[in-house]
Amino acid sequence: MNTCMGFFFPWLLSMSLTGGLQTPISSLPPLAAPSPPPADRLREVYAWKQVDFAFPSPEIRQYAISSGSFVPKDNLPLGLEVWNSRIFVTLPRWKSGIPATLATIPRDRRDAGGNLSPTLEPYPNWSWHQPGNCDAMTSVFRIAVDPCGRLWVLDSGVVDTVDTVKQACPPQILVFDLTTDALIWRYRLPEDQVKEGSLFSNIAVDVRDGSCDDAHVYITDVWRFGLVVYKLRENRSWRITHHFFYPDPMAAQYELHGLTFSWTDGLFGLSLSPLDPKTGDRTLFFHPMSSFREFSVPTSVIRNETASDAHPDAFSPLGEPRYATKGQSSASAMDKRGVMFYNLVTRDSVGCWNSNQPGGYIPALQGVVAHSNVTLVFPNDLKIDHERRQSVWVLSNRLPVYLYSDLDPKEYNFRIMTAYVDEAAQGTVCDPNFMYVPSAEEHNIGSRLNCPF
Repeated sequence: MNTCMGFFFPWLLSMSLTGGLQTPISSLPPLAAPSPPPADRLREVYAWKQVDFAFPSPEIRQYAISSGSFVPKDNLPLGLEVWNSRIFVTLPRWKSGIPATLATIPRDRRDAGGNLSPTLEPYPNWSWHQPGNCDAMTSVFRIAVDPCGRLWVLDSGVVDTVDTVKQACPPQILVFDLTTDALIWRYRLPEDQVKEGSLFSNIAVDVRDGSCDDAHVYITDVWRFGLVVYKLRENRSWRITHHFFYPDPMAAQYELHGLTFSWTDGLFGLSLSPLDPKTGDRTLFFHPMSSFREFSVPTSVIRNETASDAHPDAFSPLGEPRYATKGQSSASAMDKRGVMFYNLVTRDSVGCWNSNQPGGYIPALQGVVAHSNVTLVFPNDLKIDHERRQSVWVLSNRLPVYLYSDLDPKEYNFRIMTAYVDEAAQGTVCDPNFMYVPSAEEHNIGSRLNCPF
């Protein structure tokens, strides 16, 4: 088999499975390599060896430990969000012994007494974290704050995901007013939108021009490969399916610091573009967790209950795979300038891409904001705040070590890091002040291999 045919057949197979290319394009230094200079762009805000909670008293804390309702080693921060002076952290109930599934800490370490590892304050209070109470919170994976000062909580209702997965309560969306911390809305997903084995793991909120009552919410079902769209004004939702939501079998194997494992996780990462002044629309960028590709769809298509079925070709892959290997990404977010930041979970890195670049989505235009095999081991969640000068926030948590091995209680396992978005992208190909036009060779894979395609 010649070079062209040896390349073309797996390319065709991959394209039939995922709608995209899987091909050697570029690579980063190995995980064990020293952190390059960009690591300094992210400032460490907090770090924990194990997390603890602000129990009402030492006696209640000790009782929680002795009764098994608090097992420190089993608590893993997963998601984060930032609003004004607070950071919100989620702790899904992967295992038993997790007393609260959503908590807060001060945004500024000085407000935590300078403590690098502050205790977590259950949000909005302890009464919301009673196991078995479906009117409270069961297991929160991700959260999102909208410009209206509301916290949208995605409660999966799924517990014991490490051992025997159990749908303890129906999946629900809880909305809190961050001025009063009062619950202002609750929506339980209809049964026909929840599949056997569903796991609702990520959420993005679309509010435009201050129209707080016209919010649309996008929710990913990572295990059953669907997108649920919730329309606040009508208090209803619909489920969308598309083959771009499925995992790529060629990206299902992960390698991280000596651990090798397989995940067939589908639709996960979501990024909303700024509003296009010409069309009045936004673009939803998305990717499956087990994939090296990014995709997009106009939000006008998914905000219409029937349009996604009528126009499946409105969903499209972006350019080329971001990397040939180790290109899996978890969370992503886009700033007001149109610069996307995303976590590269098996590269100990945070990447970026400027959506305004004329070269499109190709490896040559993927920047590296930070890389560290100490502080960024499995960067899991990523958010961009709502400040006038925006910051990107990253939570790393060594999740595969937690799942398949044992976290070392003597090491810092969980970190929250941040940087202003303009400083994070400065000096990379994502910098809006830098314009790079790739060569034709960087765009055309076939020509580089002397193949007729």
